[in-house]
Amino acid sequence: MTSETPGWYHAELDPADTKRYWNGSEWSNEIMGGATLWPRFGARMIDAFITGVVLFLIWWAAFDTDNANAYGITIISFFVVALYEIGFVTLKGATPGKMFFRFKVVQIADGQSPPPGSVAAMRYAPSLLSVVPFLGSILYLIVLGLSLYWLTSDPDRQSIFDRAGKTFVVKTI
Repeated sequence: MTSETPGWYHAELDPADTKRYWNGSEWSNEIMGGATLWPRFGARMIDAFITGVVLFLIWWAAFDTDNANAYGITIISFFVVALYEIGFVTLKGATPGKMFFRFKVVQIADGQSPPPGSVAAMRYAPSLLSVVPFLGSILYLIVLGLSLYWLTSDPDRQSIFDRAGKTFVVKTI
């Protein structure tokens, strides 16, 4: 493949429902697409466990159960998870859960990883719904449901978070 312009294409020996980034002279070592729902769910559970432990420690150290403010805890949780997600994606190209499953976040435009902080922040932007008083949890569940649907039906396996950041989650081979 020497005549194609850089972009995401199906490589000859790869599974039928996958693509790789072609930079104009060589293929990347990452595959986008394929059966990623359960591994990505597993990666999310690892990340949720890690952030849950951190949040528990913060809550235990900083809050008295008599003075715990549910909305305050929600805001602190949002910022801790945002720092975790945006920080790891910007510095490493993946969170620890994604790294465990050999996933990384790449930009659609050029296949580069790690993406800049602005891209990582845009990936996390749909999570802002979770801090909306009263309706936030319901709206965020809708976002998660839509993401699960897209992870199974979209040929590029993009969740709403990937679409917001203009990224793909790829598997390193």
